[in-house]
Amino acid sequence: MTSKFKKGCLWGAASGTALICALAASGSAHASGFQVRETSGTLQGSSFAGMSTLTTDASTMFYNPGSVGQYDETSYSAGASLIVPVAKAKNINATNGSRTSIAATGNYKDMAQDALVPNAHAVWKLNEQLNLGVSIASPWGLVTDNDADFAGRFYGTTSKIKTINIKPALAYRFDNGLSIGAGPQIQQIDAALSKAVPSLGGPVAEGNAKISGDDVGYGWTAGLNWQMTDDTRLGISYNSEVKHELEGKIKFDSAAKALATPYIDRNTTAKVTTPESIAFGMSHDLSDQWTVMADAQWTNWNSISSLVFQFDGLTNNSNPNSSSSTDQYNWGSSWFTAVGARYQYDPNWSFSGGVAYDETPIKTRNRNVRLPDSDRYWASLGASYKVADWADVSLGYTHIFADTAHVDHSNSVLGNYVADYEASVDIIALQANFKF
Repeated sequence: MTSKFKKGCLWGAASGTALICALAASGSAHASGFQVRETSGTLQGSSFAGMSTLTTDASTMFYNPGSVGQYDETSYSAGASLIVPVAKAKNINATNGSRTSIAATGNYKDMAQDALVPNAHAVWKLNEQLNLGVSIASPWGLVTDNDADFAGRFYGTTSKIKTINIKPALAYRFDNGLSIGAGPQIQQIDAALSKAVPSLGGPVAEGNAKISGDDVGYGWTAGLNWQMTDDTRLGISYNSEVKHELEGKIKFDSAAKALATPYIDRNTTAKVTTPESIAFGMSHDLSDQWTVMADAQWTNWNSISSLVFQFDGLTNNSNPNSSSSTDQYNWGSSWFTAVGARYQYDPNWSFSGGVAYDETPIKTRNRNVRLPDSDRYWASLGASYKVADWADVSLGYTHIFADTAHVDHSNSVLGNYVADYEASVDIIALQANFKF
């Protein structure tokens, strides 16, 4: 039988790999806004129903630090999710502006990018009432990519957001079955946004600009998980917003620097806040085999109001207002709700399923080409197999259906761009879990 030391090394290697991959990999938003929900192959199989209450393996602790106190054994978990999104622009109608040539009609290729998102989690049992847990995941991310001939290129071409989030949590379990937990969030973010820029004088011409920056921010999380009866469990958790002050550069390509009104590279700063959220749910054992779960999560996307980049000088001497750049978003709050069930077929096999509704925080009037988000509907299936007394493997699959998203940009200088976006997502998540 594998020793505790070897199992500890397994998690250490897996979590280290997850951390390195998370820093290198591109997140791909498929939940509302630019949220990446994938933290557990086990919960993937139930559309994340049970995220507030289940403690089947360490991967289920990410959304509720209060759950950490309910683990009876030291547990390790590591996994990855393959996200395969599709987002295509249909019914395009683009017209030239006074300084651009973008006229186009018809359809455009898939702008979404595939991503592999890793995660790692551990719970250490300190004594009969006190546990320590840690989660490493990528909760926020986005990659959209359009070519240089994209008709909406003056409103955005490539958009990338990558995060790595580390959550340590200490949890205490009372004799009445109530567990409370809390801890900090340590969040690293990288962002890069590209678009075309027009010549501000002379003949109509264009170049390209890329703004990039990074930062490490801090927040906190707290929650409770209450075993109310032998069969029923309640969970509530809060994750704070994390404020970032990005530092980076705006760089222009050779075409932009060779325009009649040339652009100038500058250093830049920007403030970005990833949103706070509240999650709550219940699970109930109908029998020794059947468990039903229901969860809801409210996310306060009002923190995404506008994105202002401040430059250390003018980026174009022909424009006295080019010492800063502002993108308006004006997002609101949104809800995610999920219901699911878990069936313990025999001592080795268990199966799960679930459905979810994922509300977008973006109203049609505020939707843009960088993230043509819409309401989404989830359908998931999962399976777990116990390969040894101390190890099991979980596999989850989700298909996400999305409503059509209408985008309408209008600007007399840059031109008008109108399109309908059709999107869907397939997700396959694999999780390896170890206990002793």
